[in-house]
Amino acid sequence: MKRIMIFSFLIGIHFLNCDPEKLFRDAPVITEMKVYPDRVNPFDTVYAEVEATNPEEGLLSYQWSVSPSAGSFADPVDGSEIRWIAPTTGGDYSIKIIVYNDYKSTEQKKIVTVIESAAPLVRILSPQDGEYLVQWSPTEISLRAIHNNGINRLFFYINDVFQAQQSGGSSGEYVFNFTPDSSLLGKTEIKIEAIANFVTATGADSIMVNIEAVLPSVGR
Repeated sequence: MKRIMIFSFLIGIHFLNCDPEKLFRDAPVITEMKVYPDRVNPFDTVYAEVEATNPEEGLLSYQWSVSPSAGSFADPVDGSEIRWIAPTTGGDYSIKIIVYNDYKSTEQKKIVTVIESAAPLVRILSPQDGEYLVQWSPTEISLRAIHNNGINRLFFYINDVFQAQQSGGSSGEYVFNFTPDSSLLGKTEIKIEAIANFVTATGADSIMVNIEAVLPSVGR
């Protein structure tokens, strides 16, 4: 019984803090939101528009925003249609519209992808440049490859001869494995190339390693 009384008291406080007129009013209804084009280059113009109805009397108002905050909106910015100038930094941007009436609001979002033409950044983390490796010893090549539009694919070369490839991932960290054989004795170049999503520019990093032969054991 005591719990019921406390619950009823809290409900009563909630209603006292609410505007009774707003409590039983309806929010605007967004019937359609359009963003076009949804894949652009830096400095391109994106057009966005929203159609909404108002269940209540009165006019609707509009508030546009983009996240992460970048680029710029062209005036006017308080209507049902806007123009957004894409930033130089590539990536996915969320354009959001909030539609208000005199009592409540409703919102919707659309994603726009800005394509960055710069090549991916690639760095081989291990082995180190100039490091000595041993013939027939399994070797792990760890690297980092990043791009604002994400990595599409990576390619692994030894002395400019293709060895393997793998798809890009979200972490930016990648590993290739190989075992140096007798054909790689001496100085050997290890190279990684990466291409980003939506662009053809290729990023690369390379190192030189020294492959040492395994000396035969001498029996006694």
